[in-house]
Amino acid sequence: MKILNRLLLITFLLCTSLLVLIVVSLTNEIGDISMNKKTDNSDFQTKGITYQYYQANTKYKGERKAIRDILMVENLKLASVKNGWLVIRFLINYEGSTDRFRFFCIDEKYRDIKLSNQEEENLLKIVRLLRNWEVGKVDEKKVDSYYQITFKVENGKVIDIF
Repeated sequence: MKILNRLLLITFLLCTSLLVLIVVSLTNEIGDISMNKKTDNSDFQTKGITYQYYQANTKYKGERKAIRDILMVENLKLASVKNGWLVIRFLINYEGSTDRFRFFCIDEKYRDIKLSNQEEENLLKIVRLLRNWEVGKVDEKKVDSYYQITFKVENGKVIDIF
């Protein structure tokens, strides 16, 4: 009887552990941006699932042309990047506010590049100028969503924005 009880206990614990792992894997997706207390706004509110921009039809008023018109005026230069791409990925919440900015930068040979803190701060100031977001909707409800802006860099200068 003791052996049967131990076997049942072990089986129960394994099933419970497996269930917890399944729930966690279903609530977290690859690429989710977690809150960083050092860099992110603690007052930034999100709710529920965060969708990709194409799932919720999140966009900027005037689309990519309007984004280019605002960001290209700044004549962006990056000393850390001679030639390559810079991606800024961030979250647009259900109210149209932005936060949780993350940088990913690679050279033309797809090697990671680290931007300087000053370059990240300068880029953040510029990207935060974008305030005309059309909040994504799913089933007619406003939702949180991710968005990304990609910069093409040649000779240390941003030449295009996608």
